[in-house]
Amino acid sequence: MKILVLGGDGRAHALVWKLFNSASADVFVAPGNGGATQLAPMVEIDPTNAVEVARWAFDEGVDLIVPADSSSLAAGLVDEVVTMHIGVCGPAQRAVQLEQSRCFARNLLERHRLPLLRGRVCSDLATAEKYLAAQPLPVIIRADQPEHGEGVYSDRYSALEALRTMFADASLSGPVAGVVIEEHRPGIVVRMSALTDGSNAIPLLPARIYDQLGPDPDSPAAPGMGAICNNSVYSQRLGAHINSQIIQPLVAALSLEHIPYWGFLGVDCLITDQGPRVVALRSSLGDMEAQVVLPRLDDDLVPLLEAAVAHRLAALPAPRWRDEAVVALGLVAQGYPHHFPIGAAVEGLSDVDPGILVFHSQTQNPGAMRYMPSSHGGGLAALLRGGSSLKSAATYVTGGHVAAVVASSATLAGARGRALLNAERITFPGRMFREDIGAHEFR
Repeated sequence: MKILVLGGDGRAHALVWKLFNSASADVFVAPGNGGATQLAPMVEIDPTNAVEVARWAFDEGVDLIVPADSSSLAAGLVDEVVTMHIGVCGPAQRAVQLEQSRCFARNLLERHRLPLLRGRVCSDLATAEKYLAAQPLPVIIRADQPEHGEGVYSDRYSALEALRTMFADASLSGPVAGVVIEEHRPGIVVRMSALTDGSNAIPLLPARIYDQLGPDPDSPAAPGMGAICNNSVYSQRLGAHINSQIIQPLVAALSLEHIPYWGFLGVDCLITDQGPRVVALRSSLGDMEAQVVLPRLDDDLVPLLEAAVAHRLAALPAPRWRDEAVVALGLVAQGYPHHFPIGAAVEGLSDVDPGILVFHSQTQNPGAMRYMPSSHGGGLAALLRGGSSLKSAATYVTGGHVAAVVASSATLAGARGRALLNAERITFPGRMFREDIGAHEFR
């Protein structure tokens, strides 16, 4: 089976790694990164160009496309390949509104009484100003489209200015345009996803996400600093709760709303004293979630993906999970997430212990395998020749979030210790990582 993975971050590398270990899969990646392209040939196409991706996949006989993020789905990939008999592990463009429109997502969650933070959708500036005036501070204001940002505001003047800026943005148009205003609660964020075929859902595991630069509650936001996926009794109970109270009702809600959905369905939850509260929905595995959850999956991923696309998940047994804890330490460049140096070589990648995984995010390797189209005489021999210099080629930094060191052990403390030890061995100018990742499971 030919499988094309779309994406270039750590999720893409983790998916390529997992699929590479399947005996039934020939894996390609577009565009990949310095780590993913050591396992799978790189395809030089733009993942967000649905027409280009569809044409390439059809010409090369691809059986399944697996988007690592939702950008290709939002660009209409499923709609583009619908007549080509190519499977896509993800929903059509209409359903991706769950991730692409916060207003759409919150309205759907409210209609079906799923647990949320106190707040509301405001579709015009006057309503937003009136609602804000009645709320205690701080509040978090989220633009409808995630790319337009969000912020936490502790004074009303700044909050009003943010509202006016968001509504002045001409791109905020359409039936679901607006903002979401919610109470702000600092706390632990947990990501959990499921594979669904629209009727059934197979839950994966919950992962605690560290998305601040440091351990202080007021530390700046910095995505991808770390994650843990523990095997404790508490983690198992949390996963069962999120599955029964959020994921399964969400799948049922989508069916009731006549929104066809298949592939990965993810929820980001804030853990409060009243239980998990949904703060975001996703149409893909979350970054850093994939890096700690996929290593615990003891089964082949390919049959699960095929069943989700073919709408036959009910026929599969529950997946098996390794009884171990996994810790991921994000390696970032000094100045991340704002200003950071690029272009330097990453040293020490070959010095990590056996069993330690290093999932790349923003790297490149000049010796990467490149896919030669079959129409140009490509094939396995061409791939091997293209990657012959891979081991001697250096890996270079292309962004602030460079990689994640992922370690597993029977206990969380053991996994953390292995991750810290091996993270020290990988160096590049200004390399930083948080040493507190995994010190406590949920505090």
